[in-house]
Amino acid sequence: MSGGAVQQALPIDEAVAAAARAGVRAGDRIVAIDGRPPEDVFDLELAAADGRFTLELERGGRRLAVEVELGRGEEHGLTLRDGIGAPVRRCANDCLFCFVNQLPPGLRPSLYVRDDDYRLSFLQGTFITLTNLSEHDLERIVALRLSPLYVSLHAWEDDARVRLMGAGAREARARLSRLIAGGIEIHVQIVLCPELNDGALLRETVRQLSVLAQGRPSGAAGSGAAGLAGGRRGGVIDVGVVPVSLAHESPGLRRVSAADAAAAVAAVGELQGVVAAELGRRFVHAADELYLLAGLLPPAADAPSQYENGIGICAALLAEADELELSASGPSLALLGGMAAAPVLAEASRRLVSRTGAAVRPYIVANRLFGGTVTVTGLLGGREVVAALREQSLARDEWLLAPRVFLPEDLGRTLDEISEEELAAAAGGRLALGHDLSSAAAAVSRR
Repeated sequence: MSGGAVQQALPIDEAVAAAARAGVRAGDRIVAIDGRPPEDVFDLELAAADGRFTLELERGGRRLAVEVELGRGEEHGLTLRDGIGAPVRRCANDCLFCFVNQLPPGLRPSLYVRDDDYRLSFLQGTFITLTNLSEHDLERIVALRLSPLYVSLHAWEDDARVRLMGAGAREARARLSRLIAGGIEIHVQIVLCPELNDGALLRETVRQLSVLAQGRPSGAAGSGAAGLAGGRRGGVIDVGVVPVSLAHESPGLRRVSAADAAAAVAAVGELQGVVAAELGRRFVHAADELYLLAGLLPPAADAPSQYENGIGICAALLAEADELELSASGPSLALLGGMAAAPVLAEASRRLVSRTGAAVRPYIVANRLFGGTVTVTGLLGGREVVAALREQSLARDEWLLAPRVFLPEDLGRTLDEISEEELAAAAGGRLALGHDLSSAAAAVSRR
C-alpha cells in the first residue's frame, strides 16, 4: 500500500439541510473541499467544523463550486456512500479462524465483506488488525486524533500471532505501540484459540498490554512516548478475551471446550487481581460465552466499550430482571435466545416470575445455521426461529421478546435475510424487539 494520501472523489448518497440549501444533490461527487482533494469523510467533517466550507463538485461531467454555510448547531446534511465516502479497506490477513470464510451461502451480503478499516473502527467500533496500515495511515490517525480504536491483537508474542493471522501480522505490535505513543486509546480483543494463544501466552499478552495501559502513574512503563501527541496520553483501555467461533474444526484448530473455558476464566480472574492492584480497574475480561461454556453465570463487567464484544451482556440482562416492573395480569412473555443463552434466560425468567408474578419463560431456539456449534443469540438465523415458532407455537396471549442484535433495526432483516414482518407473522403478530429487556417489554405495553 502506498505511503501517501489516497485522493479521490467522494460520492454523495444524500444531501439535506445546509448542503441542500447550497445546491448539493444526491449523486454529486466531491472532488475538492476548501480547495484540497479529499480522502474520506473525515476531511468533510473537519471542514464542516468551521461552520462554512466550499465544495468543488462533479455533476454530469461538469464541475461546479458551492459554498455550504451551517446554521447554529446545524449538521451539514451530507451522507457519503458507505458512510465514509471511500471503498472499505479489506482484510489482507490469513487468519486460521476467520469467521467470514466459514459463512454458508444465502446470508446478508455485507457479512461476506472482510473489512479491516481503521475509519470504521473509530466510527462504529469494529475491530481491526493494524496489518494494512501505511505510514500515511498511522500519521493520519494520530493527526486527526481518531481515538479510541478497537484492535484484534490475539497474541503479544510475534511468532504466535503470525501463526494465527499470517505473516502480515508481524508488525502489528509495533504499530499498536506507535499509536499509543501518539495519544490513541485502544480497546483490545483476543480471540482465544486452544493451544495456540491460551495458557502462558495469554498471560504474557495481557501482562504486556497492561504495561501499555492508560492510567499508569507518570513515569511508569509505557508512558514515556506521549510527547508525540503534544502531551496527550494514549494507552490500552481494556482487553476482551472471546472464544474462537468455529463452524468446522480443522487440523491444529479446535473449538473451546468446557475445560478450556474454565482455564481461561481462571486465568483472567488471576490477571484481574494482579492488574487491578496496579491500575485500579480489572482491565481484562472474559467474554460471557466463556463463563457459560464453563458452566458459570457471567459476572458484571467494568468495560462498557467491550459490551458489543459479548462482555457484560448477561449480567446486564439479569440486573434488568431484578428491576423490571411487570404486571401479573399482563400478557405472557417468551424470551428468545440461542442455546448458549439458555441458563441466563432461565435465571432471568425465574427472577421475574418470583418478583412480579408475571408469566415469563425462556424461548430457546437450537442454532442450526452454522451447523449447531455456533450457539450465540446474535448469530441465530431468522429461518430457524420461524421454524421453531411453527413447531412450538406461542400461547394465545404470549409475546416473543427478541433482542435487536438478532434483527438490527436499521436493516430490518436477520442475517439470513428474514424480514421483521415475516417473523412477526410467524409469531402471530406478537413480536417485540428491543436493545434490552426493558425496551422489548415496553414495546409490548405500547400495543
